[in-house]
Amino acid sequence: MHNKIFKRYILKEFTTPFLMGIAGMTVILMSDLLFELMDYLVSRRTPLAVVLKLIWFKLPEIIILTLPVAVLLAVFMSVGRLVKDSEMTVMRTAGISFVSLVTPLILLGIVISSMAFLLGDYIVPKANAEFEEVIRRVIFQDNLPQIEEDVFFKGTGNYYFYVRFVDRTNGVMKDVLVYRTNYIGLPEIISAKEACYEEKTFILKDGISREFDEAGFVTSEKKFQKVAINIGQDIDTIFGVQKSTGEMTRKELAEQNAIFSRSGANVNELIVDYHRKVSIPLVSLVFVLLGAPLSIKFGKGGTFLGVGLAIGIALIYYVLSALFRTLGIEGIIAPILGAWLPTVFFLTIGVSLLWEVERV
Repeated sequence: MHNKIFKRYILKEFTTPFLMGIAGMTVILMSDLLFELMDYLVSRRTPLAVVLKLIWFKLPEIIILTLPVAVLLAVFMSVGRLVKDSEMTVMRTAGISFVSLVTPLILLGIVISSMAFLLGDYIVPKANAEFEEVIRRVIFQDNLPQIEEDVFFKGTGNYYFYVRFVDRTNGVMKDVLVYRTNYIGLPEIISAKEACYEEKTFILKDGISREFDEAGFVTSEKKFQKVAINIGQDIDTIFGVQKSTGEMTRKELAEQNAIFSRSGANVNELIVDYHRKVSIPLVSLVFVLLGAPLSIKFGKGGTFLGVGLAIGIALIYYVLSALFRTLGIEGIIAPILGAWLPTVFFLTIGVSLLWEVERV
C-alpha cells in the first residue's frame, strides 16, 4: 500500500518540473529561429501568418531536443528534493528499494522515448519539408529549388539521382550517379564524371553503364562519352523532390541506403541518421536511469545544483552526439558507432550508478 502511494507521490513531483522544462527549453532553443523570423517579418515584410506557420513547422524538431533535457531536469528536481528533505530516506527505511521507487519514472521514460521516436520518424520529417518549402517559395520567392550537392533523391518513374558537386558558374554537375530500378533484379547504375541538362533531357558525359544479375555480379559494363536520358519532366521539377536526411523517415533512409550503397557512393550520412532516429529518442529513458542515482548522490546540494548538473550533462551529451555524428559521416569511425556511442556511454554510466545506489 505504502509502495503505491510513494510511487504516485514521486510521479506527481516529476510532472510539474517536466512540463516547465519542456516549455523553458523550447523557448531557449527557438530563440535563434525567432530572431531570424523577426528579421523576415520586418525586413522582408513577410506576413505574420507565414511566420507563425514556420514556427509551427519547426516546433516538432525542437521538442525532440527538449524532451531529454526536460526529463533530466525533472528527475533532478523531483528526486533531488525528496533526498534533500529526507523523504527518500523515509521511503527506503520503509523497506522499499530505490529501483522500485523509481520504476514509475523508468516506465515514464520508456513512454516518452517511444513518443519521441514516433514524433521524430513520422511528424518531424514532414514538418521539416514543409518548413523548407515555405522558406523557399514564400520568403525567398523561389519557385524552383536549386540542385543540392551530396543529396540522394528520387526522380520520375524508376530513376534515382545523386550529384556530388554542382558547378553553378558553368551550369554543370560533377560525379553524377543515376539509378534505374527494375522490377526484377538489381538496378542499372550509370555513373558519369559530368552532366548537364536541356529541357527534359539529362545529358551524361564520360561515364559507365553497369547492369547486374540477381547475385550482384556485373553482367554488362559499357563505357560512353555521351548519353542522353529523357526523363519526361523539367529537370528543376525533378530536383524539387530532393530531401535532406532530416526530411526522411527511417524507411526512406533505409531505401536510399539500399539503392545507393551498391555503387560505392558514400552513404555514411544515411546510415548514421538512420540509427540516430532511434538513439536520440532513447536518451529520455537513458537520462532517467542516469539522473535518478545522481540525484541520490547530489540531492543535498539543492535545486540549483540539480539544474546545473542537468544542463551540464545534457550539454555534454549533445556535444558528443554532434561530434560522433561527424566522425561517423566522415568515416573516421563506423557510422553505426557514430550514431550510438554517446547514448550507450551514458546508458552504461546510468545503469552502473543505479546498481551502485541500489546496493547501498
